[in-house]
Amino acid sequence: MQRIESPPRPDWQAKLEEIGLTYHSAGQEPVTGAEGGLWWHEGAHWRFTAAEVDALDDATVELHARCLDAVDHLVTREPELLREAFHLPDWFSDYIRRSWRRGDPALMGRMDLAFDDESGAIKLLEYNADTPTLAIETAIAQWVWLQDTHPEADQFNSLHEQLLARFTTLAPLLSGQPMHFAAFAESPEEWAHSTYYRDLAGQAGIATRAIDLNRIGWKRPDFVDEAGDAIRFLHKLYPWEWMIRDHFGPYLAEDGCGVLEPPWKALLSDKAILAVLWRLFPGHPHLLETVPGRVLLAGGNCVQKPCLGREGANIALIRSGLTMATTDGPYAPEEARFVTQALAKLPQRAGWNALIGSWVVGDAAAGIILRESQAAILRDTSRVVPHLFA
Repeated sequence: MQRIESPPRPDWQAKLEEIGLTYHSAGQEPVTGAEGGLWWHEGAHWRFTAAEVDALDDATVELHARCLDAVDHLVTREPELLREAFHLPDWFSDYIRRSWRRGDPALMGRMDLAFDDESGAIKLLEYNADTPTLAIETAIAQWVWLQDTHPEADQFNSLHEQLLARFTTLAPLLSGQPMHFAAFAESPEEWAHSTYYRDLAGQAGIATRAIDLNRIGWKRPDFVDEAGDAIRFLHKLYPWEWMIRDHFGPYLAEDGCGVLEPPWKALLSDKAILAVLWRLFPGHPHLLETVPGRVLLAGGNCVQKPCLGREGANIALIRSGLTMATTDGPYAPEEARFVTQALAKLPQRAGWNALIGSWVVGDAAAGIILRESQAAILRDTSRVVPHLFA
């Protein structure tokens, strides 16, 4: 891997806004942490070799398969852990089991990977399997950047094509009924992504409707849109762990509405799954030792993070038994569950740490996007940067 600095395109802001990425400057300054820095940064990119791309592809497919094994194990062999380790209410645990046994299809997910390019080790940090974003940045923004700046190079990026193919596969399951695409209209990032997914579904022949999450209603036995029409199929950018706490959440378990992502994905987005994976597959080359709770692992190099944390919040990074970095956030109330994970090595160039987001569509690897930061813990405001391989 190489980190290469180069001038941004003169009209980069306008090009991003054309594809709906209007929040390109909603990040933080990398040193001060002040707001108003770049979200999208194309003054640098990361260059991979073809062999490194192949390794990332293989690791992603392997990790996804092991994650599915873990879900099957929980549902069929240790269902009591849904309550004991994941703290799920019984109604939702039952819903997950029905969903898994029916084979409810999934659309996509994004793994956060640490790639130590010196040793070749690729390690799973977590799996954003329920409400992943950065799809516009991956599928469109960095691809357009590549065509404009390095048309002779290649990119590990088939996300757009695979999403379109996946929606085409899902279309017959809807029997001509529309799919509602729901996100918070006041969130530019989430609304832009919901619009992008909706456009892909439309290209795949699915009738679609957009709806603000705040405008979904309930008229027994159906969830309804603003026109009062029943919602039979819902694509949501709203995490299951929030939904199960909502007043109307349990009504989803009445099975009147198909949901993307399906309820079994809630297990993969909960970082308790990382401890389950390590217990089922100890020593796996792409897994890090992970145990429940906030403890100190042997050697004293580890990361403590909340099971339902998001976007790098409420994390403690420990080296040689000493806390070296922490982040604040809303995900660590007194009752919060935590896991402790062995510390992984991120690639670092000129003071910049890189985190790889590796996409899964269906069961296939679909490309990568990178975030970089001069901080040891990357956040949702860390810069998004493009990549290529040659």
